[in-house]
Amino acid sequence: MTDPDPQVLSVQDVDITYYSGKVAFPAIRKVSFAISAGQAFGLAGESGSGKSTLAYAVMQYLAGNGEVSNGTISFGGTNLMTMSSTELLGLRGLKISMVPQDPLTSLNPSHRVGDQVSEILRIHCSLTRQEAHEKAVRMLEQVHLPVPELTALKYPHQISGGQQQRVLIAMAFCTNPELLIMDEPTTGLDVTTQARILDLIGEMKTTHKTAILYITHDLGVVKNLCDRVAIIYAGEIVEEGDVSSIFRRPAHPYTQGLLNCIPKTYSHEAEARFDTIEGFLPNLSELKPACIFSPRCRFAEEQCRRQVPLLMDIGNDRRIKCFFEKLPDNGKKEGTDERRTNVSDKDILIKVKNLKKVFPTRKGDLRAVDDTSFECRKGEILGIVGESGCGKTTMARCIVGLEEKSGGSISFSDKELDTIRKRSKDMRRKIQMVFQNSEATLNPQKTVEEIITRPLALYNVVPKSQLYQRAVELLESVNLGEQYLTRYPHEISGGEKQRVGIARAFATEPELIVLDEPISSLDVSVQAGILNLLLDLQKKHNIAYIFIGHNLSVIRRLCNRVMVLYMGRICEIGTPGQLFDPPYHPYTEALLSAIPVVEPDIGQREVRLGGAMPSAIDPIPGCAFHIRCPRKIGDVCVQNALPDIEVGPGHKITCHLSLDELSAVSPIFK
Repeated sequence: MTDPDPQVLSVQDVDITYYSGKVAFPAIRKVSFAISAGQAFGLAGESGSGKSTLAYAVMQYLAGNGEVSNGTISFGGTNLMTMSSTELLGLRGLKISMVPQDPLTSLNPSHRVGDQVSEILRIHCSLTRQEAHEKAVRMLEQVHLPVPELTALKYPHQISGGQQQRVLIAMAFCTNPELLIMDEPTTGLDVTTQARILDLIGEMKTTHKTAILYITHDLGVVKNLCDRVAIIYAGEIVEEGDVSSIFRRPAHPYTQGLLNCIPKTYSHEAEARFDTIEGFLPNLSELKPACIFSPRCRFAEEQCRRQVPLLMDIGNDRRIKCFFEKLPDNGKKEGTDERRTNVSDKDILIKVKNLKKVFPTRKGDLRAVDDTSFECRKGEILGIVGESGCGKTTMARCIVGLEEKSGGSISFSDKELDTIRKRSKDMRRKIQMVFQNSEATLNPQKTVEEIITRPLALYNVVPKSQLYQRAVELLESVNLGEQYLTRYPHEISGGEKQRVGIARAFATEPELIVLDEPISSLDVSVQAGILNLLLDLQKKHNIAYIFIGHNLSVIRRLCNRVMVLYMGRICEIGTPGQLFDPPYHPYTEALLSAIPVVEPDIGQREVRLGGAMPSAIDPIPGCAFHIRCPRKIGDVCVQNALPDIEVGPGHKITCHLSLDELSAVSPIFK
């Protein structure tokens, strides 16, 4: 019998308090867990639950107004809280490394990528400049960056977001740390990039026997990477155990709620709406002697509102903080599919024909959208999916009128849209957009009232005397109250900002709204609420949506049709049911394989794409996907124009493989 792996990190009965003037906020309360060598430990929960606070406490990086007021944090048996600043400096980067959420703000924009990896090696490993550079290149190769010698010479802005994240992982692993802390490292990345990074983390964990603390709100990632998981809510761990047992039978109502919020990855059954967790996180300065989750719990009883439950052992090395060891069935119900509406083939709202968008660069013309044609009907939700850089957002901006098209035509209600300057005011009113980053698209110097009433006044939607009342109605339509009108963007949460953006888009009474990844950085519970809101508003006003996203599980539930885009070209288009079953385009197959599946009983065949997208500057006469395609059949893919394969009504695949060959492919989901 082999000895268990040694314990690397131990967090015991930790309390963390923040102070704002005379007010104390107990951000973390009585949190305990341990991580062994070679083990990945997930810490999951909604934004504001205290996940990052714990990570920074382990690194001894807490803000000046925060302190560990109780408990111990030990690394390899040594209490980190008793170490001096000099001792901690020698530890960080060498034995404890951290990968933060946003790589662009963590990499120095004025230094080359290779130099930033080399610097860590020279500081902690006493290597010469040449030795450090050579090892840095080897680390960049180990994280599967293309042409590592050349990548080392690039600046951060010259590589993609996924590549920037891999550079941070290379920096974290270059000293072979014993503990790696990862704070939402894949949030906002497309599914294929995320899948490759998770594969890489698992590979590095096995190779280096590294203990990993993985912080996320994405439970699909936890299931695919972690060995154990702790579910944290408002500063308290409410459930902990091994990943397989928690995902198979969640015991705490909060864990059940989080899992229910995630749409099923693959199901032939119709589902009515997205499940949500009602309510919000509590105010930590006004905690009561009760179960912290009781105001949002649908199983709560009087005892829950009067007493604080203890974290109890329920067997199989699992713990829950609940009065009830066994809850009733989680109650997730199947229902009629309200998303599917009968959309007439004749009611075409927008028609895009041979659309091209070219950006001139020093090296040549970059073709962001390359001769693309499609239609969107009245009252339809059309999904667009694909990796970052495939042209989704550029196409959306051309439709809305934020980018001038380079070629082709865009027709709206049978009228061709002129250049941006010549578009009529009425046409601009009818086409609106909800952006991915609500933080960057709401004016920080304007109140919510000013933000919402501006389009109302600009397009004369209502008389000036009715602006305030209409703003109240719009806010109420997105489940926000009148009190929000006086607030500034920094005074509301991320999900509330996105609701304000949606209210602003609906203010002009549009016929088409383009939604550019509106939920990619939101918690699953907030996501579900936003998606239900979009469905309600779409059904009420019969508005068409073009929904851009990389979460294929959401796309399957939400959209009537889905368009798969690669390097500005359409690979496949059809209904969600058609895309989730063979025949697949090889690129669609890879996207489906990269979905982080949360259901314990669904098998998933693995397909991983090698390399990165080729340059959109160099002309590609044949299939743009042939460089990465696992089913490439020869020169025909490189040189010949692609044929369209009509698979069935409304289902089209653009590929050199025959329909029989595509149909013979095994299903991704089993």
